[in-house]
Amino acid sequence: MICEIFHLFEHSGIYIGEGQIVELQGTGLVRSVSINRFFDNRTGNHLLVACDEAGRVQASADCAERAVRQIYTYQRYDLLSNNCHRFTQACVSGRSLPITSFFDLKTELSHYWRRQIQWLQVDLTK
Repeated sequence: MICEIFHLFEHSGIYIGEGQIVELQGTGLVRSVSINRFFDNRTGNHLLVACDEAGRVQASADCAERAVRQIYTYQRYDLLSNNCHRFTQACVSGRSLPITSFFDLKTELSHYWRRQIQWLQVDLTK
């Protein structure tokens, strides 16, 4: 899941069900937050969700499990070398790659799933 940060950057995390998203916070804390909390101090009122060409959400139990196992752990956060996009990609694939931007994340997820990924908007009411 992706949300905007003041129309300049994107923030990513892993949806694990029941309205919860696991994210790597800027402090380095990995935490589970509600969808509304995921938007705190960020702009916009929609999420982008990774889908295949037919609009099916790309998800797996393994991905969610990898994210859940990291809740309440700390990572050395760095805006370029160890950020939310790297965390998200590692949860999806099980491999930590040098992801620095949303563009890199999109590219790696397309390679991982071996298909073109569409990012579909999900509107929310905060």
